[in-house]
Amino acid sequence: MERATYDWNRGDEAACAAESARTGEAEARGTGARGTGVRGAGARGTGVRGAGVREAGENGEGWGLAWRPPQSVRVVDETLRDGLQNASGVNPPIGHKIDLLHAMAAIGVDAVSVGLPGAGVRHTEHSRALCREIRSARLPLLATAAARTVAADVEGIVRAADESGLPIEVYSFIGSSPIRHFAEGWDLDFMVRAIERAAAAARRGNLKFCLVTEDTTRAHPEVLRVLFRAAVEGGAERLCLCDTTGHVTPYGVAELIAFVRREVAAMGAEGLQLDWHAHHDRGLSLPTALWAASLGVERVHGTALGVGERVGNTCLELLVDNLGRLGARPRVPRERLAEYCALGARALSWVIPPDHPIAGVRYRQEQEGDRGYRVLAEEAAEEAPEEALVPMTLHLVERSGAARSGGNAAGQAGQAGQVGGSRVALAVPARRTLLEALRYDLDLVGTKQGCDKGDCGACTVLLDGVPVLACLTLALEADGRAVQTVETLAGAPHLDPLLDCFDRLGGGQCGFCTPGMLMSATALLDRNQRPSREEIKRALSGNLCRCTGYTKIIEAVDLAARIKRGEADEEAGVDLPGADCAPPPLPSNASRARKERTEKEQAS
Repeated sequence: MERATYDWNRGDEAACAAESARTGEAEARGTGARGTGVRGAGARGTGVRGAGVREAGENGEGWGLAWRPPQSVRVVDETLRDGLQNASGVNPPIGHKIDLLHAMAAIGVDAVSVGLPGAGVRHTEHSRALCREIRSARLPLLATAAARTVAADVEGIVRAADESGLPIEVYSFIGSSPIRHFAEGWDLDFMVRAIERAAAAARRGNLKFCLVTEDTTRAHPEVLRVLFRAAVEGGAERLCLCDTTGHVTPYGVAELIAFVRREVAAMGAEGLQLDWHAHHDRGLSLPTALWAASLGVERVHGTALGVGERVGNTCLELLVDNLGRLGARPRVPRERLAEYCALGARALSWVIPPDHPIAGVRYRQEQEGDRGYRVLAEEAAEEAPEEALVPMTLHLVERSGAARSGGNAAGQAGQAGQVGGSRVALAVPARRTLLEALRYDLDLVGTKQGCDKGDCGACTVLLDGVPVLACLTLALEADGRAVQTVETLAGAPHLDPLLDCFDRLGGGQCGFCTPGMLMSATALLDRNQRPSREEIKRALSGNLCRCTGYTKIIEAVDLAARIKRGEADEEAGVDLPGADCAPPPLPSNASRARKERTEKEQAS
């Protein structure tokens, strides 16, 4: 199986050029692209309706969703599944879940994930209770439940459906990207068999089956083609396409959906419906969800307040509000959306951001207050007195990746591989955390902002060689001390052994937890050149991996330790992304356009 990641975003420039040409032709005809039957950007002749088609209505609203009949875009609420996977989220009591269930119905949610019954006894009991509530209260909600592509998980959903008396759609997920296959040791035959068994279990229980391909936007077309065929032959009624790491752009969405439509049509399954499930790693979850809806997917997913894995999912209340504004669904009053946000925040023990455009404190103050849009300088000074800044200095340590054998003597632990560094002077408020100072003052964004309360370990850095959680450490505590972040690890051509081994063994999957893992591992290998696997596990116990790839992470740290001891030098530098074998960068849209103009000029 190929390890290279396929990039669905490669069609961006061609799609942009096609959209620009189409818009120009429409304006030349004086139509302003009013027709709802215009096929649009990114479709590339596949018959997929365009997402960028703007329709100039009297109120200036409406674009690529105007062709869809009202209520044809269904919304799936994943709060009680994906929302619980956030490092700061909690599994709330069933009463809070039921209250949120009623709030979902009040804002027009069509389907709700009642959880993953296979995750444990409590999850199973709560899933059944939610289904019973939907049935007894006659809520207009379709129940879905998550399952691995494992027959036992699907059979658990069948039992929950039988005991609650409510049909449940099975959303069975399997990783589809090369890094997941590499990390798990899967091949296509194994994956096909898993899909066939899961689909067969759903058929035996008379439940509808949906195949969820995790990380679809980084999967190779050949792999997707095989997985989709297995799902179709297994009787799946829908496919769920996932942007699990928030990787794809809107035009990449168009490329992917066009490909899937072609493939399922070639399989004779034109009636197969599509879902879209996105994450917010690059801030594009809402735009890609709207784009997917404009391209004709039947269901789009989201969570309350966008709470989910890593930086979160598509924000459901904003999705519902925007779909209403674009005419694809009935408008929902803000009061209902705000109540939904409040119940979602209570269930997940979450704080609604002050600048949330629907339920934030600032928005409510602006709506309820009588002050003008502009605030005089003296008024602002009275309301928010300026904080005093305290000067401080950080010593950012640099490390060498060249020393691969022998290591340092035991007495030099904590300084292994250091080759100097730089001292940085800055001024921060007394309450500023080290994480905020690194990311927002020094632009060292490798240190990740995850839970912000010391649970996930993504923000781990070394302070005088000791791993600390930067989100719980005040910046002033680091004044004058040596700080090491993931940026200080040596890169190509002389990779730090840990970077080398994480890449080679697939220790980083989505990559969000990787910087914290690397720093915890760096501290371990600095003080212990020969750690056992149990010591490696203990050193990494404070770092959470939402992709559950711990086995490869532990193996990567073990191999890095052997390389540093000189016991695995023959393995170092083989097929690694160093200076000599790094893949060429993808050309930017601007560089492509310049190249095309130059070629045209030369030809003329």
